[in-house]
Amino acid sequence: MQQFTEEALRGVLFHPHADVYETADALVIKVELAGARPENLSITLAPDDRTLRISGTRGEPHDERRERIRCYQLEIYYGEFERDIPLPGGISFDREGISANYRNGILVISLPKREKAPVETRSIEITNE
Repeated sequence: MQQFTEEALRGVLFHPHADVYETADALVIKVELAGARPENLSITLAPDDRTLRISGTRGEPHDERRERIRCYQLEIYYGEFERDIPLPGGISFDREGISANYRNGILVISLPKREKAPVETRSIEITNE
């Protein structure tokens, strides 16, 4: 059986799994973040409403690391992560109503839809300089 060192796995990045779906009232993003703490997470929405960025840190208790003699399989990533989730076009969001809830290792972000203002015809004045 092959043995792994923690140093050999440092280049591995954590890429949390995500579901993105639309309801009648909102766009919902569910992200699998087992072991992360809510105070170590950050969520930002791009100014153009097209990308949601989730970043943070998932830590491992240091006493567990000290007790290890050999590692035979290391698949759980601990450390910093960042995930950009592209959002579908054609949907406007109520930025003030966005909410996030973290429970049982799942982060659920709800972006409420906002009615688009009707596009009005606009006359443009032509100036002669």
